[in-house]
Amino acid sequence: MRHDLLFETERFNISEAGAHFINPNCFGEDLAAWLRGKLAARGVEAGEPDQEDWGWYLDATYKGRVYLVGVGGNPADEPEAAGRRTGRNRAEWRIMIEPHRSVWDRLKNVGRGAPQASADEELAHLVRDILAGEPDFHNIHAE
Repeated sequence: MRHDLLFETERFNISEAGAHFINPNCFGEDLAAWLRGKLAARGVEAGEPDQEDWGWYLDATYKGRVYLVGVGGNPADEPEAAGRRTGRNRAEWRIMIEPHRSVWDRLKNVGRGAPQASADEELAHLVRDILAGEPDFHNIHAE
């Protein structure tokens, strides 16, 4: 089961495409690197960030399970709420947490519904706690 967490901040680059980006809207490199460090500080083994055409991702191991943790962002269009600074990096970011599942795992669960995902939910809560600890992150919510 995939868990999506969304939040807003101006901290990460959403306006300048890197020469190494797969496409000009492949933002999230700095967020993925930041999240990797935060996960490692909480005992989660996380690999080096890499990119896809939709954004950036890293592999993370938590409680014996391997996850794909993807990140991507969209520039905010509407004016900033009163009391907050506006800037060209204001964006809504999405963090996607999805367990890697083998073909065998997928086949054995056909017709039985989704398997229980307590460790998956715990990792999503851990990431949400990391986000909530940042004073310049706003509107943190699950989707």
